[in-house]
Amino acid sequence: MWVLEPASARAGSTVQTQAVVTRVYEADENGLAQTDLKLLEIDGKRQLLPVTVRAYGMPLFEPGDLLEAELALSDADPTYDYGKGVFLDASLTSDPERIGRSHHPIYFFARLQRQLSLKLQGRFVPQIGSVAAAVCVGDRGGIPDRIQENYRYAGVSHLLVVSGLHLSLVTGAIGALLPRRRIIRSLLMLAAVLAFMALTGFTASVVRAGVMAIFVCLAPLLSESADSLTSLSAAVVLLTGYNPACAADAGLLLSVSATLGILLANSQFEVWREQRAEQKKHISKEKRECGRRRERVLLYLANAVFLSAAAALATMPVLVAIGGEISLFSVITNLIAVPLITPVLIFGLLTALTLGVPLLTVPSRVFAILCGGLIRLLNLLTGWIADLPFGVVHLQGFYPLVVVLAALGLVVLVIRLPAGRLRRWTAVLSSALLLCAVALGVLLDAGTVRVALVGYTQQPAVVITREKTAAILWRGGETNLDAVEHYLVSEGIDAVTLLVNCVADERERELDERFAPQVYCDAEEDVVVGVTFEPIDGIMVSVRRQAEGILFPITVEGLSLCCATGKTDLGGEPVEVFLAGTQQPDGLVAERVLVGGREAAWVSESEIKTQRGELPTVWIRPGVSMKITGVG
Repeated sequence: MWVLEPASARAGSTVQTQAVVTRVYEADENGLAQTDLKLLEIDGKRQLLPVTVRAYGMPLFEPGDLLEAELALSDADPTYDYGKGVFLDASLTSDPERIGRSHHPIYFFARLQRQLSLKLQGRFVPQIGSVAAAVCVGDRGGIPDRIQENYRYAGVSHLLVVSGLHLSLVTGAIGALLPRRRIIRSLLMLAAVLAFMALTGFTASVVRAGVMAIFVCLAPLLSESADSLTSLSAAVVLLTGYNPACAADAGLLLSVSATLGILLANSQFEVWREQRAEQKKHISKEKRECGRRRERVLLYLANAVFLSAAAALATMPVLVAIGGEISLFSVITNLIAVPLITPVLIFGLLTALTLGVPLLTVPSRVFAILCGGLIRLLNLLTGWIADLPFGVVHLQGFYPLVVVLAALGLVVLVIRLPAGRLRRWTAVLSSALLLCAVALGVLLDAGTVRVALVGYTQQPAVVITREKTAAILWRGGETNLDAVEHYLVSEGIDAVTLLVNCVADERERELDERFAPQVYCDAEEDVVVGVTFEPIDGIMVSVRRQAEGILFPITVEGLSLCCATGKTDLGGEPVEVFLAGTQQPDGLVAERVLVGGREAAWVSESEIKTQRGELPTVWIRPGVSMKITGVG
């Protein structure tokens, strides 16, 4: 790739560079932040194609600040970073020096985004302010893990990612205030679209929506009409031409697939509405007038349901392919939540813009109350939906993907067929075929053992499940606790047969209340040398105490996995999969290292094949076959 290859060639080197700060993420308790830098000069040589790196442990700077620093470069994570245009990670080898500021307009908008985000996060409690910052200006850095998980499980995580929905709301609100003259209106709308794209950081989903909106703005100037599919294609070509890695970016794939689903559904809905209007021509004028208001309400509701369902169906193959969760309540949740986003966006922006202005103190408080109240309602709704049992289905692997694609094809076929006996019989046979495919999938999955890394810290919990039972190796963290509880609910687990508290976590009562394990083991207190459990038939979990740490070997169907806490030594004993934590054991010999949650520093330096993901899972079938899903 024309940018990736030159960048990757510098991995492992230390360079003296002049760089500009493009983005600053949330700072930690030490006042250090993850920062994106564009390298303008490397070892005194001006770069024609500046590469973007992600630097860790940086002092706080502002977007647009020019720095001189010595950086140690390493390869970035291709799963999450390449699609965003970040090809290298960097760490400081000396203190950076600020030498000036770039006056490029893009950094003005980046600073404005940060300022508005900090205002919103400072005005509200974190659970509300972080959502306001994400919805209004596209800054998701401060959202608590539990809130993100609730929105994802409720099927409305797209509301926290600024995309076409947010852009259409902003441009619609601005358009209502603009004059009706064609040329002036189009130029002002074009400026508003470009400004919003810059304010939200030119993310892939915003650029996709922005390019489509630009086509709409330009069409009146050229006395033409904008074609949605052409605009979408142009946006995809532009993004992948600049950065081909965008083609594998999950955010862009979900955005494009949802847009395609909505466009196709909208065209079909228009056909259906025209047919319905044609049928009503034969009804008397009095009856048409009487039912016109009810007809409008029904059409609005039907259109909202139809488009929400189409977007959910269109994104389903992408979710299955990337190992994501599919919410069964997403259509209902979207019908309730999406209308609330418009006032949240408007009141949130007004709050940020008026906050701190003495003459606007009262209006600012009113806007804040309205914005905060609506976000609190959204948080309550998504939290309640996320806690419903069987509300989330985890579909991962090739077979579910084939079934989902076949289901979408059959749905399109049934819709395209003319109304009549053929359509009815096709629908019946398609339903029977899909039920048989689902039943076959259940049979194939019978007896399968899943070992998942669940949580958001550097030491996520290890959850072992078979059928409706589970065993948990608990490695601490409040956010991990919530994540494990959600995972057990979503998987429909009836019983926790074993819970091993792997760390000095003094919350036995809370763990017992949350999970009600049949057997509880505190590895720090109850194990002197070692002990072995068989929590589920055919699964052996051992606890081996060492001088400065504890090893947890897991044997499933003859395959060996292992995780650890503290400083440990495997002594060269090979394992198929090592479940990563904060430290690397001495003598680690493994086929691969599985990483979930946040990556520890040692992982990037390991020479063992590493696989990362949000919910990485090892599937072990009877007969000793293994696959790993939920990873990049």
